[in-house]
Formats: sequence, C-alpha cells, structure tokens
Amino acid sequence: MGERLKGKAAVVTGGGGKRGIGRGICFALASQGASVVVNDISGDPNGTRAADVVVAEIRKAGGQAVANYDSVTTMAGGMSIIKTATSNFGKIDILVNCAGNYVSMPVMETTEKVWDSIMAVHLKGHFACTKAAAEEMIKNESGGRIINFSSRGAFFGKAGSLAYATAKAGIMGFTGQLSRALKEEHITVNCILPSADTELFPGAKVGLGDHMPLPNPPNPDFIAPVVVYLCTDEARNLTGQFIYAAGGDICFYAQPLQMTSAHRLIRKSGKWTLEELDEIIPSITGQDY
Repeated sequence: MGERLKGKAAVVTGGGGKRGIGRGICFALASQGASVVVNDISGDPNGTRAADVVVAEIRKAGGQAVANYDSVTTMAGGMSIIKTATSNFGKIDILVNCAGNYVSMPVMETTEKVWDSIMAVHLKGHFACTKAAAEEMIKNESGGRIINFSSRGAFFGKAGSLAYATAKAGIMGFTGQLSRALKEEHITVNCILPSADTELFPGAKVGLGDHMPLPNPPNPDFIAPVVVYLCTDEARNLTGQFIYAAGGDICFYAQPLQMTSAHRLIRKSGKWTLEELDEIIPSITGQDY
C-alpha cells in the first residue's frame, strides 16, 4: 500500500465487474490511500452486486471503499453518486468517469433506443457526474481531478457502432471545453483512450496504428497506473490531455485543432476557386482523387 493519494476521496463510475478497467482503477486508487466510491449498476443472477464485490476486496486488502448502485444516466443519479462520497468521506477530490455500454450495430440499422441508451450512459453520464462533482470541488475550494474515458473508436475504429463512436467523440470535446473552464478552479480534466481485453470488449486487440505492434498484454489493470498518476500532486498542472493507454503503451496525442507541425495551413489573399482547390488539396492530403 502506498500513500500518494492519502486523504483523497475518489469516485469511479463503472467500477464493478470481474474484468473491467474501472475495477482496476478502484483497486489502484485505494492502494495509494484514497477512499473510493465504487459505482456500478450491474450484478449477477443471484443478486450479488458488482460494486459490493469490489468494495469487499478493497477492504480485505486494507483499503477504504463504499458501494453505490445509482445509474449515471440521470442528473439525480449523478448527484447521488457524488453524495455517496461527500456523506461517507466528507468531500470529493477525484472523479473517474469510466461507466460505459456498447452495442454493435450497422449504421443504417441503429435504432433510437440504442442511440439514446449509449448517449445517456456516455455523454449524459459524464455530464451528470462531473457537474455534481465539480460543484463540490469549487464550493470547497479544494481543486480536484476529473478523468474521462473516450476511445480511439471515435475516429479510427472499425465500423461497428455509430452511436458509440459519436458519444466517444463528444467526450473528447467535453474534456477540452471543461479543462479550460475549470483551470482557474485548480481542477484538472484529462481523457484516457484505452485498449484492453474487458467484459465489454472481450479479446480486444486495438493498437496505436502506424504499423506499431499491438500492446502486450491487453490487461485492463494496466490502464490504472496512468489514471492514478493523473490524480497525484505531480500531475497538478497537467490538464486537457488526450492519452492513449494499452498494455505498456502510453501516448500523449497532439491537441486537436491546435496549430502544430502535424497540421498544414495554406492561405491566399481572397477567395479560393474550385480550380485552385482541385490542385492544392491533393498535395496537402497526400491523396490523388
């Protein structure tokens, strides 16, 4: 057991399950001294709650944790999840928005029910919990850490779920805007784009791309150290970051839409003509249309 997060109170949504990223994060936070709210709505047919199982294991290892079973999909649920932390631990210092769902469905077969369900868990879930947590952090003038979960599937994944990709892209926008809005309150907001073999994505083998070898092993627990680091004092000035984490791989992505060497800008005095664009765009994109 370490003490780098001693005295901190954390909430992890989607923290239950037998083989999930959230579960590993709960253990890792507790192992560094944080008191943890394990939020999860799931359970087995016998009525055993996934959150209770994780809480029991954390306590057995000498950590401090309590369970919460509220859904992240409503504002009342988000408030109740954060209240579990403030009621039991007196405050909230860390929020990890890890709850998620997924349905593989061809684009043109996507139903309103599936769309609404995925948007509710991912986008509204992030918003509901973050709003409640940030209000507490600001009120107590204590600062804080918010870690969101997106996915490379937002832009680079195989076609499989339009709703999921859209929601995960939205979380990146949510992270960018929120990191700027809360910076003066000393609340950092960062975003993890993970790849791991989990219950939600069994056998996942998603790499960084660019001919890089696949991460090994794709263990969901390997995501946790990056999350814990973002919660430490050493990371107090790190905000608005998009971080790929898988196996032993960590990649800090260039900031979207920020002018870096990864982008190419062309400028002319006046309005572009179609003929000019016909000539210039293929040379910029490297594609011959």
